[in-house]
Amino acid sequence: MRQCKKIKNNVSMRKVKLIVILSFILLSFACNNIKFEKTGWMDQSDGIYPNREKMLNDLTENNKLKGLTYRELIEKIGPDENYKQDYDTCIFYSIVTDYGWDIDPVYTKDLVFKLNKDSIVVDYKINEWKKVKLKDLPNTRSL
Repeated sequence: MRQCKKIKNNVSMRKVKLIVILSFILLSFACNNIKFEKTGWMDQSDGIYPNREKMLNDLTENNKLKGLTYRELIEKIGPDENYKQDYDTCIFYSIVTDYGWDIDPVYTKDLVFKLNKDSIVVDYKINEWKKVKLKDLPNTRSL
């Protein structure tokens, strides 16, 4: 009889541990994603937007972005940072710019909206760029 109670207690403890671990995992995911809101999206310090990466999923998954006019998009998420090529058909929002220990960025992530000739959002995508180190390039020299 004591062994049955011991086994039941072990099973109960395993269930409790599993529930605690799963709760911790879910909570950690929840902390990495927050609901989009314009003032948090526009919050900036020294060219860094601390909330954008956390809001990106909610913005792109839970908000209708395609079909908005340029004006509606700006009203919804704020002014863009058009500093890239094709600025007449695309607008950009910086999500992450990581400089590491370099003066130039080593990693960037941008949200890019493509507009048609009537300034209506027809598509959007997330562009990521990572600086390639010389040692990571394939050896193209033939021996």
